[in-house]
Amino acid sequence: MFKISEIIQEINRRSAGRLASRCLGGAENASVTGFAPIETATPEQIVFLAQPRYREAAKASRAGVLVVSGHDLKEMYGEADPGRAVVVTDNPYAWFAWAVQAMLQGAPEAGRIEPGAHVHPAAKVDPTAVIETGAFVRAHAVIGARTVVKSGACVGEGTVVGEDTILYPHVVIYPRCRIGSRVIIHSGAVIGADGFGFAPFMGEWVKIPQVGGVRIDDDVEIGANTTIDRGAIEDTVVGRGTKIDNQIQLGHNCQVGEHTVMAACVGVAGSTKIGSHCIIGGAAMINGHITIPDGGMVGPATSLKTWEKGARAMVGFFPAQEQRKFERNAVVTMNLTAMRRQVKELQAKVEALEAALAGRGKS
Repeated sequence: MFKISEIIQEINRRSAGRLASRCLGGAENASVTGFAPIETATPEQIVFLAQPRYREAAKASRAGVLVVSGHDLKEMYGEADPGRAVVVTDNPYAWFAWAVQAMLQGAPEAGRIEPGAHVHPAAKVDPTAVIETGAFVRAHAVIGARTVVKSGACVGEGTVVGEDTILYPHVVIYPRCRIGSRVIIHSGAVIGADGFGFAPFMGEWVKIPQVGGVRIDDDVEIGANTTIDRGAIEDTVVGRGTKIDNQIQLGHNCQVGEHTVMAACVGVAGSTKIGSHCIIGGAAMINGHITIPDGGMVGPATSLKTWEKGARAMVGFFPAQEQRKFERNAVVTMNLTAMRRQVKELQAKVEALEAALAGRGKS
């Protein structure tokens, strides 16, 4: 059982005091087993209301504790006493997310290097870290406090991993990368492989050594089978709090700001800069050497060649065509607004001429 007062304390800690909770009807003293859907919740469970259309269902729910916003509380009960245990918070969805984290946290694992783990003598592993059987930690790598390197994961030579980070099975981090604290990297992700850099020479391609690294800042999450290439000279960077979904490719020298989210299957070509608090839709294809401003949005399946000045969102797709045909049609598409204006002007002139001719015919 989880006591609501203790959950609230943990939410305050995790949110750094930014998400307040106000208890009504003795909610602070309630104990629950966890969350449940509105329709099936029992008196031992919590329900949170994130969408107004479920207000009546939430009122009818048998849940022991109801988590709602102040606005929803007023819409549901007016000035009357709800007559039940309620937690009032500005963002019930975020409250739910942090509460579930607290419930799943459990006691920290005892630090250990399991039999069959491969830790180089020159590596530095904090005594509270866990290195599971079959994991590899190469020479001069540093593993921070309470970090877990799961079976089959590999931390390359000279790579630094911060505190409270989880590297799931078969994560590969190449040499000389830096991973922050509280980072989650899911299975199959590859961090720091060579960027796709080749110089053309007499019909051949000459490899450009990629001597930069990758820097993943604190509180980042990286999905399964995502690949982030190391920089050619400077580091590829993913900023604090950014969340990257599964099967995403970040090319070399990309810079991603803080608290940006990217849905699955996005491809970002090299040297692109994506700002903070951006939203990138699934399967978007983003060209190299462009800059997406803070707060920018890219629609799903959008092929982004450039960023228009002053735009907040770029959305759109085009069916595949032969290259020259596509280029001609793309030019026409980009000029449709101007063409529409010209057509309307011509239509007005034609109507004026027709009216003049009609008047002349009557005279």
